[in-house]
Amino acid sequence: MDFEKMYEKLRELIVGEIKEELREFKATVTGQLQGFALAIESINARMGNIESDIRDLRKSIEGNNTRVDEINKRIDDINKRIDETNKRIDETNKRIDETNKRIDELRVELKNEIMQNTLRIDETNKRIDNLYLEVSEIKGQLNKALSQKEIINDVLTRVQKLEEKVYAVA
Repeated sequence: MDFEKMYEKLRELIVGEIKEELREFKATVTGQLQGFALAIESINARMGNIESDIRDLRKSIEGNNTRVDEINKRIDDINKRIDETNKRIDETNKRIDETNKRIDELRVELKNEIMQNTLRIDETNKRIDNLYLEVSEIKGQLNKALSQKEIINDVLTRVQKLEEKVYAVA
């Protein structure tokens, strides 16, 4: 029976050690489980905060989307006004082009009229020059005639004096 007692003692010793290790393991596992429970509670609290933050972000995004939509509408309105302004600018440019064409046509007409007037003025100047030459020639002839008339008058006066002397002597 010694063997059985030894067996019993050995068994009690091994089972005791296993029980002690199990108790320690159980205490460790229990501590770890409590730590995990705390961690899970902390994670749950954080998840709640994250979910709240996500809700707030969604609301903010929806608000931003609404504002973006409003801005897009305003941009569309501005683009329409820009298009209308561009159309008016194009129409104004067309009118300016037409006016420029008309101005160019008038320039050509004015150039032609100026050229014709210049030709007429040149012709008139030639006629004036010819008339001036003729008048100068006539003036020269008139001066010559006047000189000759003075000579003739002088000769006539002398002839009359001579005749008076001749008649007075006779």
